[in-house]
Amino acid sequence: MSSCRRSFVHISASPDWTNTPAMESIESTGPSAKQCDTENGALLLRTVSHQEMEIHEDVENIEFEQELSAPDGGWGWLVVFGSLMIHIILFGIEKSSGILLKKFKEKFHESSSATAWVATLPAGLRLMFAPICSMLINKYQFRPAVIAGAVLMSVSLLLTAFSTNLTLTFGSFAIIGGIGACLVYTPSVVIVGRYFNMRRGLAVGIATSSFGSFLFPTLIEFLFDYFGFVGAFLMLAGIALNMMVFGSVFRPLKLLEPPKSKTICLNDKETLSSCVVKEDKTGGLTPPLLLRRHSSSSYFCSKTCTSLCNYKGNLIGILGNYRFTSFCIAILMFSIAFHSAYAFIPLYAVHIGIDDRQSTYIIAVTILADGIGRIGIGAVLDIRCIKQYRIMLYSLTLILVGVVSITIPSARTLTQLGIVCSLYGILMGGVISQKSVIVVDILGVKKLANAFGILSFFQGIGVFIGPPVSGLLRDMKGDYSDGFYFGGGATVTGAFIFTIANIIHILKTKHFNST
Repeated sequence: MSSCRRSFVHISASPDWTNTPAMESIESTGPSAKQCDTENGALLLRTVSHQEMEIHEDVENIEFEQELSAPDGGWGWLVVFGSLMIHIILFGIEKSSGILLKKFKEKFHESSSATAWVATLPAGLRLMFAPICSMLINKYQFRPAVIAGAVLMSVSLLLTAFSTNLTLTFGSFAIIGGIGACLVYTPSVVIVGRYFNMRRGLAVGIATSSFGSFLFPTLIEFLFDYFGFVGAFLMLAGIALNMMVFGSVFRPLKLLEPPKSKTICLNDKETLSSCVVKEDKTGGLTPPLLLRRHSSSSYFCSKTCTSLCNYKGNLIGILGNYRFTSFCIAILMFSIAFHSAYAFIPLYAVHIGIDDRQSTYIIAVTILADGIGRIGIGAVLDIRCIKQYRIMLYSLTLILVGVVSITIPSARTLTQLGIVCSLYGILMGGVISQKSVIVVDILGVKKLANAFGILSFFQGIGVFIGPPVSGLLRDMKGDYSDGFYFGGGATVTGAFIFTIANIIHILKTKHFNST
């Protein structure tokens, strides 16, 4: 049965086509029939129930796609370097949102909740616009998107330098900067996943580690101290423009398609009898194509008739995968805590008596630990004996992030806060860096661009919820503890949802393999 499963893709039995000419060689013996033969060129397919068909697609969809075309090195390492440098600049600025939040409060004298919107909105828009960016890079490739994004980010920082009120800053720093960040971020993650297969976790971990970004909080504090509000943003605008250079190494990589079956589909309404299997160059018969139900009496060929059946980019189809949907929910809940932490850890440090300069060190330590976690956890999850448990270990990491977030308000000294934030950064880095890897594990590399865009959209929703709610809780109760409790609880809840979905998938897979 195992050899049959590798060679053929199964279809559900239906009485409306069993008498068609193309089905003369197919024996239907009910939903439990398990037969497969190619004797004398006859194709005998086993029939399965609708539920088995869904499980089969989940189990074998990733194996069907051809991912061996990824070079796993060579120019790919230069792509990793370019992505790393972009992440250093992009997240160096973004993770310094707590510092920028303080500067905006000092300049415009607005409430914590209002200022939090401006400081964290670029991250939200970077994620919310990711599906649109995915469509753009599918059409125009990676380099043009990164160059355009770098220019927009630089312009946004220039305009922010001369903003006179929070409303203008909202338009320049938040909206323009968020769109620019999206055009830079999404291509720099997706292209690394395209260039690597066997070492994808490690490569993505290195590329997204943003080592060096931990220096940005101290650097930004220095720029504000010595050059003032205007001078600091002018300097940051020049730094952001360097992302154009690093994005120029994003050479397009065309993935090899699976071997083409010699199958002719006359049109999308033809029945199964219109799909004719021909011999390949070796003289043998090509495997039958995946046949999908199009209506009660018509079937059409996907996989090879791509012009007629291009469902890979169908966003509804991607969200139809319950594991991916649960993953989106988990990331949404996680991002509530993620961006709240970077925005409010410096303010919490000041609240417990740590001075401004030492509070920047706390953020720097958190960012450094984040980078270590991205590489370290990515490398561990790429180990051959561990890779098969990668998704479940990822769920465990999400749970631990939530637990640590809840413990942050328990830290009352600089040393305690530094230790807790270091652990928080390591776990958080692993969660963020392996998002695209988990997407590939669930859906396959061909759907990475569109699926990553959808996932980022859900993450953006969490960004819009977390910091403003934490700021509101701060304004209402006078401290930041409830914001950390809220974010940590949300993260744990999302992690449990993702874990349950994966347990269901494992049980269904075991049941399918045992029948």
